[in-house]
Amino acid sequence: MGRTGSSAGLIVFGFVLGLLLAPYILPSLNAPAPTQPIVGEGGVVIIEDSQYPGTVAPLIRAANESVYVIMFVMKYDPGDSDDPVNDLLSLLASAAQRGVDVRVLVDEETRDSYPQTIGFLKEHGISVRLDKSSGITTHAKVVIVDGKYVVIGSHNWTESALRYNHEVSALIRSGKAAEELTNYFERLWGEGRAV
Repeated sequence: MGRTGSSAGLIVFGFVLGLLLAPYILPSLNAPAPTQPIVGEGGVVIIEDSQYPGTVAPLIRAANESVYVIMFVMKYDPGDSDDPVNDLLSLLASAAQRGVDVRVLVDEETRDSYPQTIGFLKEHGISVRLDKSSGITTHAKVVIVDGKYVVIGSHNWTESALRYNHEVSALIRSGKAAEELTNYFERLWGEGRAV
């Protein structure tokens, strides 16, 4: 029974292990490809590390009504043609050109450290504001698209965050979550300062 018994035991062990891990493995297998991150109502897709640009870019590209962004740090780097932040910013500019309401709220860290980002956004017709006071840090990282999709998590719009760091965010399709975060965005926007 030695060899047959241990083979059968190994098969049973593998089956049980598969049942235990299935809830963690199957959702990732069914997760949309980075170029197609559209999920059903109430669906959530976890965005790890460098998956962020490939998940967020199609949302901005497909936006019809609005793209609202709250971001602690955005770093436009005109000297780097391979920077994923430049690609996301270009998509915001394209959305604004086609009539989508694109607004960006950033912390002073972006204005002070990366003024070229503010310049790029304004040159492309995108409204930009700072939070209400230099005594407040706006550390949120949120993108709301068309009142349906929310991306929220740890990713700043910097090359290091989008390419090299360990970061995690979530794409959520929920009208209710989008409405609540849009209200939050509008409150910060209304209190915000012109750049």
